[in-house]
Amino acid sequence: MGGAILCNRCCEKDERERSLVDESNALQIFGEDFPSLSLPPIIPQRSSKDLNQSLSPSPKSKTLALTPTSRTPKTPRTPKVEQGNIEDEEDGEGGSSELELVEGPIVIDEYFDFYDPYTKRAEVLPLTEEVKHQRPASGLAHRIDIGDQCSDCSPLDALTPKTRARCEVEVLTKWGVIAGKLIFSRVLTLTTMSSIYVIRAQQARVEKNSRVWRRIEGRARRVVSQAAHLAARVIEEPGDTLHNQWRLAQGGALSELFTTEYVDTLMILAKATSKLVAVQPVLVEARVPCRVFGDIHGQLRDLLLIFAAFGFPGSKEDNLNDLEMSYVFNGDFVDRGAHSLEVIGLLLALKVSMPDRVWLVRGNHEDRTMNARYGFWEECHDRLGDTFGRKTYDLFQTTFDQLPIACLVANKILCVHGGVGDGRWDLNDLRAVRRPLSQQELCSTKLRWVHNILWSDPIEDDREQRSQEAGPVFGVHESPRNTTAVLFGWDVTKTFCAKNGINMVVRSHQSKKDGIGVDVMHDNMLIRVFSARDYEGHGNDGAVLLVQPTDEGDAQCCDRPEQIMVRAQVLGSFAKATANASRGALYHLNVSQDSGH
Repeated sequence: MGGAILCNRCCEKDERERSLVDESNALQIFGEDFPSLSLPPIIPQRSSKDLNQSLSPSPKSKTLALTPTSRTPKTPRTPKVEQGNIEDEEDGEGGSSELELVEGPIVIDEYFDFYDPYTKRAEVLPLTEEVKHQRPASGLAHRIDIGDQCSDCSPLDALTPKTRARCEVEVLTKWGVIAGKLIFSRVLTLTTMSSIYVIRAQQARVEKNSRVWRRIEGRARRVVSQAAHLAARVIEEPGDTLHNQWRLAQGGALSELFTTEYVDTLMILAKATSKLVAVQPVLVEARVPCRVFGDIHGQLRDLLLIFAAFGFPGSKEDNLNDLEMSYVFNGDFVDRGAHSLEVIGLLLALKVSMPDRVWLVRGNHEDRTMNARYGFWEECHDRLGDTFGRKTYDLFQTTFDQLPIACLVANKILCVHGGVGDGRWDLNDLRAVRRPLSQQELCSTKLRWVHNILWSDPIEDDREQRSQEAGPVFGVHESPRNTTAVLFGWDVTKTFCAKNGINMVVRSHQSKKDGIGVDVMHDNMLIRVFSARDYEGHGNDGAVLLVQPTDEGDAQCCDRPEQIMVRAQVLGSFAKATANASRGALYHLNVSQDSGH
């Protein structure tokens, strides 16, 4: 048990609870009675206006290295390159070798912030072609109408079956997008409205216990404060290491974050968060500016490094001008990593501390079966003991079953863990889903579409060009993951977005070997983000997405901005850094040997 103390008080009796930490050592934050947390990030926040007014990097330079001059080196300001989602091309062409520069509701920045914990260098780098997935050009699509038997330029009968199918899908998708926009309506269904009224009534009952909640909130804030202190130390550690090789002295990370009463604190946070998310919608909505995190999988050190490098939640430096930052954690918080308890405990503390700014979206690993198979149950049992481990684990599962399934950012971006599945559902269907959702319910035929929100994967537009894997890149197909999950193509994403009045889908769920943690696909309407570095030996960077309005002066820019910009922020892989260092050392050794001759 490591000195853990029996939990003999529940959340309802928490008025008599004593402080978990020494008040002189903990930085209390967030409430009116507490000073603001201050933790300057390595990469300082910059508004879209700043990016617009800055000069473009030299085309000859592929990296903009920073010269660290202090604890927080300044990142050179770079311009945005407007890459809106390509919805309805006038010429009807499917894809192109270059991402088109167009005005639209969403702008994807051509550059990303990069921080390497191994060398302590901050850089601004261009998005490479490796992360931009585009279909081969299909110039025939705009000249071919469905039902035509021939064309003066290229008869349909003369086309190969593969090319003909691709052209027909292009045309069908274009008409599907137009139809989807025509039938889209923001009118809520009767079922959805009744669900909203039920949620509001439940929330009102919770607010009646504000005094009890205040006590729990104070406990959560102290955990967040301790995490801020730990993040400040981690970012200053010499060198770097893999997450599973990182160790803390004097009781470890559990005691560091939650003190020796960590069992008590974890139980209280799990129980409080379960009640909190149960009275919030199954489809939550986040304002901008917002930072979206991908899979974390128990890699606490990576999470703390991301916080320290790009902005710690709740710190005054992480706000953009006078706009408070929101945070979306897009599922898969536990399993496989060495510190799943610390990660989920910290995320729950953040949620309790900032209930309307932190959103925890359910992933496929927020599931009892997955946790029993991939390590979270074993970690709870080994680190908390048989009795308290089982009890704490069950409380976490209760919380997982209540988590929201998706988050809508600025009414434009839908964040889901897996994907849109077959795309035959809409946001009102999701709003009407009742929780808790157990693993058995998610696997039922009735909720198979919800199961696919957690499990489905997109097909990369250029799959055939980049790999030997054959098969169409459009439509819906069986997934190798399991018998109920599917793969979906670019046409599914585009029609789904059109009929739901959104412009982009952000998903996680997949780590790419040697990748940067981000991929852009499906005509710029789908982005994958993954935050755990070197996941399962993949040698990948970890990334988050910064979403901010392009016009901070707009009074409605937080809720429904006219245009938003998405910029990747990347934490460098330890495996890549050490490999580069080894190659550099070998090069210098060879040079010195040649000089000796």
